[in-house]
Amino acid sequence: MKKITALLLLLAMALSLAACGPSAPVGTSQPPKSTSTTPPSSAQTEASTEGTTTPPTTEPEVDNQVVAYYMNKANEVTVTDTQVIFTDDGSGQELAIDKEPKKVAVLYGSLVALWYEAGGTVPLAVGGKSAVTLYNEQIGRDITQDEGVKVVTESSSGTGWDVEAILAEEPDLIVCSVGMKGYETISGPAAAVGIPVIGIDYDGVQDYLKWFKVFCNLTGNAQLWDEVAEKTANGIIDIVSKVPQVEQAPTAVILVVSSDTLKAYTGESQPGTILHELGGVNLVDPDNTAKSSSVEISLEDLYALDPDYLFLSWYDEPGQMYDQLMEMVGDNPVWQDLRAVKDEHFYLLDKNLFHNKANHMYDEAYRVLAKYIYPDTDF
Repeated sequence: MKKITALLLLLAMALSLAACGPSAPVGTSQPPKSTSTTPPSSAQTEASTEGTTTPPTTEPEVDNQVVAYYMNKANEVTVTDTQVIFTDDGSGQELAIDKEPKKVAVLYGSLVALWYEAGGTVPLAVGGKSAVTLYNEQIGRDITQDEGVKVVTESSSGTGWDVEAILAEEPDLIVCSVGMKGYETISGPAAAVGIPVIGIDYDGVQDYLKWFKVFCNLTGNAQLWDEVAEKTANGIIDIVSKVPQVEQAPTAVILVVSSDTLKAYTGESQPGTILHELGGVNLVDPDNTAKSSSVEISLEDLYALDPDYLFLSWYDEPGQMYDQLMEMVGDNPVWQDLRAVKDEHFYLLDKNLFHNKANHMYDEAYRVLAKYIYPDTDF
C-alpha cells in the first residue's frame, strides 16, 4: 500500500494543476489538443490562472477521493486470523467466510479465472465451450481436465442448473455472478442447507481489487495482494497520472456486432469505463448514465456523432467480428466518409483486455487505450 499511496500522492499533485477542459463538440474536425482528466469520482481543482503552466508554490493536499476511487471497495474488506469479512453483492449483507474452504464451487467462468489468479483451485466448476475457451485464454489451460475438478454445470447463466446435483457435492462455499440468474437460482436452496453463497457483481478495476483481496485471503495466499493486485493498481495509477492536459477531450464510439446488429458500448461497459477514466468522451453515453452496457446504433447515427476515434470490441474468433462489420458497412460511402475512418483512427480492441475481465492485465488495457487516444504521450 505504500507504493499506491506514493503514486496517488503524485497523481493528486498532478490533478491539482489541471483545469477542467470541455468535451470535444460533435463534428469537430480539430485534433485534440491538451485537458487533464480524472476518474469520474475524483475531485479537480482549477489552476489559479487559466492556461498557466506555473506550478503552485505550496504542495497540494492528497485528494482522498482519488484514493477512494480505486481502493474504497478493497479497503472495506476486513481480514481476521480466521475469516474474510465483506459486503456481498447478491444479498447486500455483510458476510464472514472462513478462510481456506476445502471444497469450493465457482459457477461463473470469469470468477473461476480470478479464483485461480488469487492462488486457489476449484474442485467444482462450470464447463461448456465458452467457459473452456476463457480458461485457456486466462488461466492457460482447460482446468476442467485437471485431476480433482468436477464439472457440475455446462452453463454460467444459472438457467437449467441442477441445483440438487450441485448441493449433493456438499461444497462448503459457492461463488456465482449476480449478473446472471445463478445467484437467484442457488442462493435460497444453499442457505436452506447451510452452505454460504457469495454473489459477485464484477464491473471494473475497483471490483477486481475488492474480489482479489477476498479471494487471495480465502485461498490462503494473502501475499498475492502485493505481488499481483497492488502491481496492477500501481500500473493503472501511473498511466492515469500521465494523461495529458488537452483543451478538448478525445471523443470515441466503441462498436460491437451482436447477431448481425450494430451496437455501441456505453459507459456501463468495461471498455466504456476505461475510456472515461482516461479522459475520453464516449459520444454514445457522454455522461456515463446508461443502465445497459450497449445500445443499437445506425450508421447514420454514427456519422452524426462523428467521433475522433472508432473502436471495435470483439469477443469471438480473431477477425470474425471485423469481417461481420465490414460486410455490414464496409462498402457504404457513409462509413468511408467517417472522420475516424479517413484519419485511420479505427482500432480493434483485444478480447483478453476489453471483453474478458482483464484481471491482472487491467493496467495493460489502460495502457493500450491510452496510447490510441493520446498517441504523442509515452505511457
